[in-house]
Amino acid sequence: MFLAGGSAVQAADMVLVVNDGADSGFNDATPVAPEGGNTGVTLGAQRRIAFQYAADILGSRIDSSVPIRILAGFNPGLACERDSATLGAAGPLSYVANFSDDDRVEQNVFYPLALANALLASRVADTDNDIRATFNPNLDEGTDCLGGASWYYGVDGATPAGRPSFVSTVEHELTHGVGFVSLVALTDNATSRAGQFPQTSNGGARFPDIYSTFIQDLSFPGDPLWTELTDEQRAESLTNGPDVVWSDINTGSRAASILTDSRGLKEGRVMLYAPSSIRPGSSISHWDISLDPDQIMEPFATGNDNVDDGIGLSACLLEDIGWTLANGTRCPDEVDQAVAGRDENETPEDPAAQPATDDGGAATSGGSSDDGGSSGGGCTLTGEGRFEPLWVLLLAAAAAGVCRRRRVI
Repeated sequence: MFLAGGSAVQAADMVLVVNDGADSGFNDATPVAPEGGNTGVTLGAQRRIAFQYAADILGSRIDSSVPIRILAGFNPGLACERDSATLGAAGPLSYVANFSDDDRVEQNVFYPLALANALLASRVADTDNDIRATFNPNLDEGTDCLGGASWYYGVDGATPAGRPSFVSTVEHELTHGVGFVSLVALTDNATSRAGQFPQTSNGGARFPDIYSTFIQDLSFPGDPLWTELTDEQRAESLTNGPDVVWSDINTGSRAASILTDSRGLKEGRVMLYAPSSIRPGSSISHWDISLDPDQIMEPFATGNDNVDDGIGLSACLLEDIGWTLANGTRCPDEVDQAVAGRDENETPEDPAAQPATDDGGAATSGGSSDDGGSSGGGCTLTGEGRFEPLWVLLLAAAAAGVCRRRRVI
């Protein structure tokens, strides 16, 4: 049964759960000067303030009576070179299927935990956290990482040239965490072949994720949806850009109102990133790089992805996969207020971040610290969780597999 607590729309409360040790990451006590409206006087405090500001931007636009808990930290293992860097990685900690009989919920389809909780209006699985996110601390180390460019932790939307915005990066990663991500296997791995969806259990049925049900390939006769293709055809489709598109024509028509000369549209539909060579962590789970103006959910940060004026086409996609938009948010989201419904004169404060006490209920299933060329299809169910008869839980291994990685160029 669908257990909604009422029809009122309630903006999502997004909670930072710090996954760093003492004096590192979000707890780094290095003194810094306030910058760009961020009043923090230590590096850790500025990181927490900027993170929560970005989380509030997204949370103010989606409806959930269940708090969305984000297990987040900094990982020095993320790549950072002179000319490029992986800024962050994030994804849902868990997916669920068949958790409700409500007509809005597709059966035999995986939903990210945060969205499933929102649709059910209660927590559906025995997990503490919903999203895992990691960010690159190397930018603040004074090395040759990005030529010495450091994170900009300002919350004023005025990111200096040559410095990546932490707010925009967090916004990008958390949007993956609430469902802007495909679970299809990008390459062959131990449990899936390229083009396959994940299994529900050892040797069980393979279900698509809700995001992938909206993917369409215009290069095949009849313009089929991905769910209508064979595994082999989906594997071929992975590199069929610009014919790989978001199928919702309504999203496409609204995108045309903001895209210059309809750049990024194919037959009235928004193109997804499907380059001729698989890009692990980027292919399929982003808008195409041809969109103009730039959108926050493209795979590369260009410096033209400020979110203080709304989340653009992300709002359309989130609404398509099942989120109810809050605070009058529309598709596309083009407003002059960063946190919808908040007094614009309110100063962002250091959140009361909660320390991590476990891994959010996620159990390892043979994963590793990178995605191994998979966009999630390699993660399988294990018997380690407690399963109710009306729903199935996909347990992701740390941030492996389902995380999407963003790079700066």
